[in-house]
Amino acid sequence: MRISTHLFASLAAVLFLLPNMAQSQRTQRFKAGIIAGLTASQIDGDLSAGYHKLGLQAGLRGIAVLQPKQQASVEILYTQRGCRHEPQSFPQFSTTLNYIEVPLQWHYSEWLAEGAEASDNYYRFQLGAGILYGRLLSYSDKFEDGNGITEALPDLNKNSLSAMLGLTFYASKNLGFTFRWHRAVNRLYSPRDSGGYASSLHEHFLAFQTMYVF
Repeated sequence: MRISTHLFASLAAVLFLLPNMAQSQRTQRFKAGIIAGLTASQIDGDLSAGYHKLGLQAGLRGIAVLQPKQQASVEILYTQRGCRHEPQSFPQFSTTLNYIEVPLQWHYSEWLAEGAEASDNYYRFQLGAGILYGRLLSYSDKFEDGNGITEALPDLNKNSLSAMLGLTFYASKNLGFTFRWHRAVNRLYSPRDSGGYASSLHEHFLAFQTMYVF
């Protein structure tokens, strides 16, 4: 846990420094952005279907411009995931999982929008693909009545690795709106590792982000 804390602190420091680095580069090779949005999550194995669990997401992005149409990025995010019962169904349950996440992505841009000067040009659409490492910080159960995945909570895997795909629409050079799909490649919980909950648990979630790029 101490190593993870130092890692996240170092990444945060780098991301905060990137805007100053960007200003020192005439070609804007480095950029930084602020991200805020919502998530919709579900967990396979919780006896409920659909992305019914809503959560918050916020953080920072550091960007390296590789070529005019290609970028690489690293983010540090606070994200709420989890699971929830289907509307108008019983039993009721709602579990929130709080994560610190570090997504690494490659981006490809298309549809050039030209400004008054070359420095004002930007691409309207950007496709992103990558991997995400998440560290589970804490969890909470809304109803605390033993339904849902309550039995599995003490034995959850604290490390999460996900594949991700996303599409961003830029309304301007600085303002973008992103839809992103995530699928965990490792298990959140396995009954072989404990004697509590009977089913394996796998996470997947959607993110709807607003980003401002400096």
